[in-house]
Amino acid sequence: MSKYPKLLFLIFGLLLACKKPANTNQVQIRISQDPENLSTVNYNNAAALQILNLLFQSLMMADLADGQVKPALATGKPIITKEGNKVKLTFQIREEAVWSDQKPVTGADVALTLKVLNCPLVQNERQKLAFEFITDIQLSASDAKEFTLITDELTPENEFLAGDFFILPAHLVDPKNILKQFSLSDIQKKAEHISNNPKIQEFAQWFNSDQFTRNKAFLKGSGGYEIEEWQTGQFVRLRKKSNWWGEKINQNHQHITAQPERIIFQVVPDNGTAILALRNQQLDVFSGIPVNAFQQLQADQNFKQSYNLFTPATYEFTYLGINSRLPKFADAATRQALAHLLDVKKIIQATQKGYAIQTVGPVIPTDKQFYNSQIQPYAYSLQEVMRLLQVAGWVKLPDRWQKNINGKAEVLTINLNYKAGNTEFENIALIFQQEAAKINIPITIQPLEGLLLTKNLKDHSFEVFIRYLSGNPFVYNFKPIFHTQSAAEGGGNYTGFGTPESDRLIGEINDAQDNQTKVNALKRLQEILHEQSALIFLYFNTDRLAIHKRFTNLKVSAIKPGYDVSSFTLKED
Repeated sequence: MSKYPKLLFLIFGLLLACKKPANTNQVQIRISQDPENLSTVNYNNAAALQILNLLFQSLMMADLADGQVKPALATGKPIITKEGNKVKLTFQIREEAVWSDQKPVTGADVALTLKVLNCPLVQNERQKLAFEFITDIQLSASDAKEFTLITDELTPENEFLAGDFFILPAHLVDPKNILKQFSLSDIQKKAEHISNNPKIQEFAQWFNSDQFTRNKAFLKGSGGYEIEEWQTGQFVRLRKKSNWWGEKINQNHQHITAQPERIIFQVVPDNGTAILALRNQQLDVFSGIPVNAFQQLQADQNFKQSYNLFTPATYEFTYLGINSRLPKFADAATRQALAHLLDVKKIIQATQKGYAIQTVGPVIPTDKQFYNSQIQPYAYSLQEVMRLLQVAGWVKLPDRWQKNINGKAEVLTINLNYKAGNTEFENIALIFQQEAAKINIPITIQPLEGLLLTKNLKDHSFEVFIRYLSGNPFVYNFKPIFHTQSAAEGGGNYTGFGTPESDRLIGEINDAQDNQTKVNALKRLQEILHEQSALIFLYFNTDRLAIHKRFTNLKVSAIKPGYDVSSFTLKED
């Protein structure tokens, strides 16, 4: 039973008040949690990223139709040249590209964006480390739409990342031209010094405000959509721009699209409520359908008259994160013991009915080149759990496990968090709890609302959590989530994982000039992740997706979110 009956009643009432979709050119998408914030440099969840991709654009983009990287704001791939010990990437921005107010997108906007990504005091921990390889930017004196990014060395990973960040409008984000007074190089190299500069403090306070996380007047990019209304915890409604530049380019760029007139992201935390809405045709798109419900929909011929069902592979994996900073979880043997409590095959069958691939790390097993198949998954074994706990110094008493830590007797208990309303996580938690109880390890299950869970993870106020993490087939940049520099409060390394060797390997992966170096570094990093077990990897998910048949040109893909809603085209009657 739900612990939030009043909330579900309200949502259910709102959904029932909606009419079934007429043949109108708007798309209703179910999201399980509010996007929380729409900061391009510090967003919190997948719903936020999906919305940001409709509001803002990068220089390059992934075309979900064929999985290829193609130009978005840029006219093409950069021209790469070497000058001394520097590598230069020269981009040209499309002549047609303009902001919502029809001002042109220029190299100055790219420069401002990179400064925001690196600026001290700005809440940019999510992405700052990923783009530090860009050490400076040069603007063309003769062409406002031409610019050159400078780096010390270029790798395939960095070449991809150089075009993979949301570009911000400088005139809206920095109307006082504060950051124009500082070079990107100085912002990077003198961060500690300039953080005391009143101007930098003024800008950081301005950009960290709600203006750039929630205010629709300031969340305006070059994408085909803008925010029409955002009711927190209920919906985010986007509308197509009336004079969008992307419709002025030729037909050879069909990956740059904005077809639906409106896109409505309906926040429905409870899966049962969302399924009812789907069956009543109050939703057009539902991704991540619970497996039992999906199988029922597959067998429902009436439902399939109105909806197409898909099961694309994904680069999203499910894992348990352990706060290794806590004294009781500081020993790797303790964390390995918890890994042996998880019967992953049983969990996959119980929660996914086979729609998943077991993994030992963050590389998908189907990637034969980079996945470390030599690592054996932790096998479910209560005997091994008890052995490892004893290795870690825990003493087995009749009703508990106890260890002397810093002069105090500590009992091994676990508080387990996950996002409320997620039945997959709930089932994993229950299986984990039942197995742990067999050897007197009490697990308290505490689902949390998404915003609170994210806050607790960033503040390190947790013990163990269950979550998804998404990747892509283009880049293995683990610096924001596994590097020790990201382990401070607010960073993306929630568990505190990291060793000097793993930090070095993360750098090698990003900087690898040849494929074998990258292969070796990735496989060794997977070994360290496995040995340390601050993250216990379970499986890569196979999505279960329903899309209403009144739309075509869906571009169903393994790349999240699994479809390109901007390309949805209404079928003609």
